[in-house]
Amino acid sequence: MFNERLEAALDNLIEEIRESEECRNYREKFDAVRSDDGAMDCIGRIRELNLSVSRMSEEEYERESENLSARMEELCSDSRVSEFILAEVDFSRMYQYITDKIVDLLDE
Repeated sequence: MFNERLEAALDNLIEEIRESEECRNYREKFDAVRSDDGAMDCIGRIRELNLSVSRMSEEEYERESENLSARMEELCSDSRVSEFILAEVDFSRMYQYITDKIVDLLDE
C-alpha cells in the first residue's frame, strides 16, 4: 500500500514496540488474567470506573473521591488485576508518547 521504505520503517517500529519492556510486561500480565472471567470482568469495571472519573467535574470528583477510592481498592484486591492495570497504563503511556512524537515531528 505505502512505499517500501515506509512499510519497513513501520515494521521496525512495531518490532521495537513488541520488544519493549512495557509491551512484554503488558503481555505477561494479560496472559495471567485473560482466561479468568472474574478477573477480566473486574478489569472491565475498573476501565468503566476510570472513564466515569475522567468525565467528572472537579467538584463531583472531590465529593465522590472516598467512594471512588474504596471502589477501586475493592476492584484491585486481586494482585493480578492491579498488576495488569498498572502494566496497561505503562503501555498506554508509551503508545501515547509515540503518537505525540509522530504528531510533533510532522508539525515541524
